[in-house]
Amino acid sequence: MIQAFIAKKLINVALKKIMKAREIKNLQKYVEEDNELDLQIRAHAKQLDKYGQYIEKLESEVGTLKKNSHSPQEFICCRECGCKITKTKIKKGEK
Repeated sequence: MIQAFIAKKLINVALKKIMKAREIKNLQKYVEEDNELDLQIRAHAKQLDKYGQYIEKLESEVGTLKKNSHSPQEFICCRECGCKITKTKIKKGEK
C-alpha cells in the first residue's frame, strides 16, 4: 500500500517535470521562431518605411516649389473704381 502510494507520487512528480519541460520547449519555440504575426509586422514595417520615404520626397518637392514660386498677386480693376478682380479674361485677338 505504501509502495503504491510512493510510486504514484513519484510518477506524478515525474509527469509534472516532463510537462513543464515540454511547456518550456514550446514557449521557447514560440519566442525564438518566427510566426505569422511576426511576418505580418515585418511586412507592415517595410510598407511604413516605403511610405515614409515617399512622404519625405514629396515634402522636399513642395519645399522646392515654394522656394521657386512667386508671391501671391493681387489683381486690381483697370477702371477707376479700384475693385479687386479674381479672374482676368483675354479676348481672342488681344494680348
